Amino acid sequence: MTLHELISYNKLTDASSTAIVLPEQSVAAEKAGLAVNKKGLTLKELLQQTSHHNVKVRRDALMGIKDLFIKYPAELKLHKYAAVEKLRERIGDDDKMVRKSLYDLFKLVILPGCKEDNQELIVSLLMAYIFNAMTHLVVEIRIMAFDFLNLVLEFYPPSFSSYAEKIFQNYEDILRKNQYYLPDKGKLKDVLAGLVRCLSLLPWNKGETDLHNKDDTGQRVLHAFEADMSMSANGFSHIIKKLKDLVPVLVSSLQDFIPLVHTKASLEGKSFGCMASILHSIDLIVRSFVHGTDKNLESPSSQGGPDVALWDVSISSALLKKLFHLFPLNPVHHLSEKDYDRILDLNMVIAKIFFKLNEWICLPPDLLDKFLEFIENALLGKFCRAAQSSKAAWEKHFVELLSFIPKFVSRGESYWTSRLLQ
Repeated sequence: MTLHELISYNKLTDASSTAIVLPEQSVAAEKAGLAVNKKGLTLKELLQQTSHHNVKVRRDALMGIKDLFIKYPAELKLHKYAAVEKLRERIGDDDKMVRKSLYDLFKLVILPGCKEDNQELIVSLLMAYIFNAMTHLVVEIRIMAFDFLNLVLEFYPPSFSSYAEKIFQNYEDILRKNQYYLPDKGKLKDVLAGLVRCLSLLPWNKGETDLHNKDDTGQRVLHAFEADMSMSANGFSHIIKKLKDLVPVLVSSLQDFIPLVHTKASLEGKSFGCMASILHSIDLIVRSFVHGTDKNLESPSSQGGPDVALWDVSISSALLKKLFHLFPLNPVHHLSEKDYDRILDLNMVIAKIFFKLNEWICLPPDLLDKFLEFIENALLGKFCRAAQSSKAAWEKHFVELLSFIPKFVSRGESYWTSRLLQ
């Protein structure tokens, strides 16, 4: 073999022994040791794709992040704040399925996985984008923003106090125009259920919930027991005005449903759910007025009218003229067992609202007589549940109404005292 042939041979063998490196192999080498999803994408790549212009890419990226966090929980622990900071941008996404995928990601993976971490920081990262979505021009995005709010409060209830005033303002805004924003009764029902959750987180209302959980109802009835509400003034006094603004809006929303009670042969579930949540909200707000204000500063009027500092014209008009005059709700049609029980539930809640309010201000005697007659009829057994399955709910309402009797009897104000004690 000549020298020239030897040199050519060596070049050929050197070339043939050199590995051919494909682009995919380079990427794989770079990702060695990194957590990737089923498609081989890292968290950084998936987060970048959540802002892609293509809807399908955004959806797939959110599903990929969910898979990655489930497979590698440590990735969530290490990168939770960066992930939340990027993902929050999709709260106002214009695609319904992207928002739904984001909601599921937070509900099923991120929030449960961050319970032991800095909750305040996670909430602060989310709330600005949630509030921004609540004012979005697209109604569906607005409504979904309340779902995200409820999700945050479900996992981090203490965060409510930092945002309470703005939260109630946004509920007032959307309920004030509910015929435009919430023509679907199912969506209205969901928004109202969220409002009930928020009102239940107020300290004086939470105290009542805790008492029910401890089964102290009997103690309250027998001894006119009252929980210590001294905590109520700590950091929540500014909320009272926002709650006051909500009352006329809620009463107006309730009036939209009253024709259904009088004209329809049945009260369908969504409408009943809306009415029940509206009344429950008003009940919790009235409790806030009674227990969440300092009576030394906000003294009730002895003349049967609201104190000007708290009970302005709109509140007195809404409760005295637009709510209590509806009581009791009496459908003109023959009701099914289920509808009979539903109407009775609504009347029970209206009665509770009346008697709670009567502890704060002296309501007109004619109204008092009407509500006391309702309690008397209940004591005489004139109301009974049509369905056995509703017995527990009926008993709960009834016992709560009984808790007002000791205070009323102790005043000895009228002939109703002897009638109720018989």
